[in-house]
Amino acid sequence: MKLTIHSGTNQIGGCITEIESGGYKVFIDFGEQLPGTEVKELSLIVGLTGGDISKSALFITHYHGDHIGKICDTVADLPIYVGKTALDIFKCLETRLTHIPDRKEAEKHKRIVERIETINTFEPLQKIIIGKITVTPLLVDHSAFDAYMFVIEADNKRILHTGDFRGHGFRSKGLMPTLKAYARNIDYIISEGTNIQRTNDKIKTENELQRDFISYFRKYKYNFVLASSTNIDRLFALYHAAKKTSRCFVCDSYQAKILKIVSKNHKQYTKFYDIDFNQTKSPVGRFFELKRQGQNPFSFDGKLKLYLERHGFCMLIRSNEAFKPLLEEYSKLNDTKIYYSMWDGYLDKNKPAFNEILYNFLEPYNVKNMHTSGHADSKTLKAIFETVKPKSGIIPIHTEAPEKFEELFHQQASIIFLRDGEVFDVK
Repeated sequence: MKLTIHSGTNQIGGCITEIESGGYKVFIDFGEQLPGTEVKELSLIVGLTGGDISKSALFITHYHGDHIGKICDTVADLPIYVGKTALDIFKCLETRLTHIPDRKEAEKHKRIVERIETINTFEPLQKIIIGKITVTPLLVDHSAFDAYMFVIEADNKRILHTGDFRGHGFRSKGLMPTLKAYARNIDYIISEGTNIQRTNDKIKTENELQRDFISYFRKYKYNFVLASSTNIDRLFALYHAAKKTSRCFVCDSYQAKILKIVSKNHKQYTKFYDIDFNQTKSPVGRFFELKRQGQNPFSFDGKLKLYLERHGFCMLIRSNEAFKPLLEEYSKLNDTKIYYSMWDGYLDKNKPAFNEILYNFLEPYNVKNMHTSGHADSKTLKAIFETVKPKSGIIPIHTEAPEKFEELFHQQASIIFLRDGEVFDVK
């Protein structure tokens, strides 16, 4: 077995891992560089972007653009595998992006939508065999819903690729039992280290964040939350926070479509994903889908406006000018609060990922930042290394500070540093 990390040994995002055995190849993730970072030109990768792909397959850990965004750069017939609900969410997102004004960007997303139609899906723990290689997906908690680690087996060796994950989400309690049951006799862990430099930070849990929202919703009657449209657990937490405080929950049709995908596929497993979209329950805590008329801005009219102003609401928004009239109207009221529930780096002019459109959209308002990371902290990383006990080593990936692994985790296992493109013999 041979391992090559083509990209990602010293950066966050844009990671590409290749595992080869007997001529068969499994690739894990193929995404865009993060916004604001240097774009690295990749040479041809045989079995992924060119050459013979008859013995290759690409597995995607989750739908964030820095993990799946370059799937159209693969050879057209290359088999791609993604979680079922993750693919449904990704398709919904990409379909919406085909209608953006930037024609070049819209065309890119149209190509992605076409490629999506050829993608295979898998279920948790479903073994997928690519020649001499067996891949088993393990469901984990991340800010992207339906995210996975992968156990890759070949030549009597077992590798655990963590993808992106965390230990402080609503569904993180299943992480250690899953690893204990299905990640036994692991030789190497390829581990993300996004938060590796935040060694002294206490990362707030999603439960703690939800309690904070509940507290604010009790205090303020009209609540506008700008959050990622695909940060599923955050959105459902906001719905339940609104319900617990007798506020209505409002979103547009696009956001409602994504919530309905998740609810349809997962409400049978937990009430957390069960929303009454038909508005048949009690008058408080009701769900409202706000439909836009053509290109007109969003507005509350007639009986809806009276109803929402009587009971109060939590409304999901995005940095789209269509939401501006509502923000302009309600931001003048003392009973209104506007929240930003995404990474603060997008609003920091000193960060490479600074988003000017997002910054200008929020700049006129008094905004409360309420967010928590989608990635594991150092304590969680240490816990998984001690649980899995890799026999031969830990390989850092998806991190800007791989050297911190040696400082923090040298007692758990040997730390193996690779360079982008370096071929490593798995022994």
